[in-house]
Amino acid sequence: MKKFAFQIGSAMLAIGLLVSGWGGIVGPEAPVQAQAHAYGQFLAKQIQKPEAGQPVKITLKGKPLKQQGLHGKEGVLVPLEMIRKDLKIPVKYDKSSNTYTLKRQNVVVQLQPGETGAKAIVDGSTQILPYEWKVVDGNPYVSVKVLSDNLGYTTQWIEAGNALNLTPHRLNDIKISTRNLEKVIPEASIKIQYPQVSDLKSKQAEEKINTLLQSRAETFMQNSLKEAKKNQPSPNGSPYEYLGNYTVTYNRGGLLSILEQTYAYTGGAHGISVREGLTFRLSDGKLLTLDEILRANPNFRSIVDPSIAKQLQQTEGYFGGFKTIGNNPDFYLKDNGVVIFFQLYDYLPYVFGFPEFYFSFPELGIKSRK
Repeated sequence: MKKFAFQIGSAMLAIGLLVSGWGGIVGPEAPVQAQAHAYGQFLAKQIQKPEAGQPVKITLKGKPLKQQGLHGKEGVLVPLEMIRKDLKIPVKYDKSSNTYTLKRQNVVVQLQPGETGAKAIVDGSTQILPYEWKVVDGNPYVSVKVLSDNLGYTTQWIEAGNALNLTPHRLNDIKISTRNLEKVIPEASIKIQYPQVSDLKSKQAEEKINTLLQSRAETFMQNSLKEAKKNQPSPNGSPYEYLGNYTVTYNRGGLLSILEQTYAYTGGAHGISVREGLTFRLSDGKLLTLDEILRANPNFRSIVDPSIAKQLQQTEGYFGGFKTIGNNPDFYLKDNGVVIFFQLYDYLPYVFGFPEFYFSFPELGIKSRK
């Protein structure tokens, strides 16, 4: 089920199949336990959920750090002071806006703590689901996923030592900025955020990527306007709502992976969201397929198909019918592997959101990327 994707407003449910607390894009009404799945299977394999508040040893490339983390409700929390001092990531606080700004290479993350967690704005793109946040004795802690989602770190849970190991990776030397499209008409409101890249070595590749990303956003705008004007009024008489956004899920080793999501509310009980992953090779701007990413093991389907089938079959409400991911599956890169996902209603009821399945590169017989 291939559709154009972007971010979404009121009904993004993301996944209850796996487990996690991904700080990526979702709609404001999406339950945390559902969206929690995005990078879930990865974390579920690594961290047995202990009692919140218990200390966690943090190591950096195997070397213990002086400051400890904490087990949170959705994963491990790390102190901002540790991020600043031990990881050497600048952390600035603006009291007037209650905003913490973190920067690594060209990526800027703004965190605005509130009652439900820390709202995140990454390179100008608002991430709807907040990161877990806690203040202990005046010291702020934030989900380690801020590092792994945005700043080029991977994590590994060391069961024997009750420790979380952090490994930094060099991000691509590019800049990502956010462009906004907005239109309000009597029939609908439309808000879209989409990315543009700069500082690529190849200006042709840069133009190729940016043209595609801009075209997709403009197409969503045009299609939304056309639908709203043609089909209004909605069943309940309220205006239509269209939203679009994105999150960068992988940005290293010459590859850039973006998860786009769109949402359309046209009346009824809830809106409908659609996702699509886009993975580019920065050297020439080529949009890559999963087969091209995993070309070192052309038989990877013999690994992922049985695994996905088993997990779906063990899920209550499964519609049946899954046999293979097919020739051109939806996917995006994340951490040290790939996330294969399906659209709403493909194999599970709406409440399960977007079923996602994480496979590390080593699981797939692929050498880990640096």
